[in-house]
Amino acid sequence: MFNRFRDGLVNPRLLLKYRKDAMWKVGLYIVFFAILFSSASIVDVIKYDGLTETYKESIRQSMTDVTEDCSIVNAELICDSEYKIELYEDQIVTFYLDSHAVMDFERYKESGYAVVIHKELIYVSVNGLEVYDYSISDLDPSIHNVDFSDQADNSNVFYGSIFNAVDEVTIQYKSIWGSMIIITEVLISFAVYMMFIILSAFFLRKRFSVVPFKQLFAMTTYSSTGLFVILIFDSIFELNLFLIVILIILAFRQNNALSAEIEKRLKNKS
Repeated sequence: MFNRFRDGLVNPRLLLKYRKDAMWKVGLYIVFFAILFSSASIVDVIKYDGLTETYKESIRQSMTDVTEDCSIVNAELICDSEYKIELYEDQIVTFYLDSHAVMDFERYKESGYAVVIHKELIYVSVNGLEVYDYSISDLDPSIHNVDFSDQADNSNVFYGSIFNAVDEVTIQYKSIWGSMIIITEVLISFAVYMMFIILSAFFLRKRFSVVPFKQLFAMTTYSSTGLFVILIFDSIFELNLFLIVILIILAFRQNNALSAEIEKRLKNKS
């Protein structure tokens, strides 16, 4: 694999000798770079030990002020009437307080991913379908008794209770949500690479119709090594846009060099 990596970066004309590589080997090459492309997320998951102070402050600024008479008493949500209160909306998930007598997930059908505190349970809902529930009593004891009036009157105590509970749960289940994030990132990276390679191989096929698509796919995969490396470094170091454009142009020159070599070999054959 090192030879393919080296030639893909510095001497794409030599990639023709790998044109008959087995598809599983080519696929592993793409998966390897997809994993590297996701390395920033992998490191973030591994290092995660709770909400950052910056994110906590963002939650403080964005959370809805609960003016209704609601509190959590002995690990159960109690309000003076029936409410559906949007507590906090993130990019992905929205948090609610629900004090209705009966939990009805139809109320959250349009909410996408929702986390709902209802009586003694916390529900996770996706498009109005229950996927998980968690007992408030199993959370950090600091959240077993919370008065939402403290949100304004005693914010340090209120938010401290919320953040302690969130940190405890997220750390406890890091292996589950962390694995999902990593797998999703790798799959997305793999799909992006595959889309680029298939398109590149398709256009080469239009130009060199006598060359089997399988061989063009293999060679294009290796000639795209430069682009893979650029995207990986950008995901880790957030490179300057101008620099990225220059590097991508240089990476595309590798594909042009491969095309020139294929054309030369075909002319020599004829």
